[in-house]
Amino acid sequence: MTGAGGLPNKRWSLRGYDDEGNEAWVIRSIAHKLYRCPSCHGEIDIGTEHAVVQYVLRAGGTEHHHWHKQCSEELLIPGLRDAKRVPASESSRSKLEARGRKPPGRRRS
Repeated sequence: MTGAGGLPNKRWSLRGYDDEGNEAWVIRSIAHKLYRCPSCHGEIDIGTEHAVVQYVLRAGGTEHHHWHKQCSEELLIPGLRDAKRVPASESSRSKLEARGRKPPGRRRS
């Protein structure tokens, strides 16, 4: 995806698909506790703006990981297939968890 620089932000999130066909939602967040980035293994300090990657798994269910914004822009986002900008309101935790409860194969819309 080109033109994804600076995303996610307050108004926009990204939705794409990983190599296994899971939906990957890249969402802006502010750290409320200490997290560790799965890419560089560095700490994400409290109060730091970062990216939460919420996966809606093909087999059902969800999981998430906290990434440094720069790590997600350099390593994660370029590897997503069919990445699209979506309104941040579509990427709320409750909406994504509801998508994870739908039967497999019925999520793409």
